[in-house]
Amino acid sequence: MSLHDDVASAKGAGHTFLLGLTAVDEVGHSDEIRVIVRLLNPDTGEERRIEASTDRSDPRLPDLTDLFRGAAFLQRQAHDFFGVEFEGGDNRPLIHHGGGAPMRKDVLLTQRQTTPWPGALEPGESGASPSRRKLVPPGVPDPAVLADPDATAADVALSATGARVRRIR
Repeated sequence: MSLHDDVASAKGAGHTFLLGLTAVDEVGHSDEIRVIVRLLNPDTGEERRIEASTDRSDPRLPDLTDLFRGAAFLQRQAHDFFGVEFEGGDNRPLIHHGGGAPMRKDVLLTQRQTTPWPGALEPGESGASPSRRKLVPPGVPDPAVLADPDATAADVALSATGARVRRIR
């Protein structure tokens, strides 16, 4: 079944209130974007969560606005932040963020990279010791990983979490 069919089935079963629609970048786990739709049955209070995955390189899913008119805004938000296109839906940008999908884990945010990061590993530590690698802001990948031509999108995303990416030479 498709996302549209699953949501239509849940709506027919009484889940008539759209709580939310969002996405998760699964880079590092799989090459997909996962879209999550949360519905509520107002009579019983029961929530239903419906998920669908789409390929990161061309993320497309069916439009849900014929089932829930309120899905239009949430779909545009998922399109803006994750690049998911809802076929037949309104995919105009809500905000102008300079291109790209800023919530994808492998998208480099210029402001994060150019702003000095005051953080230190230990309280009271004034600067990193020479043997430690330079600290970068959360969400900014390790420059060594960025400079590596063999680094994958998953490597870049992992290094942005602060984890050290070990490369096999």
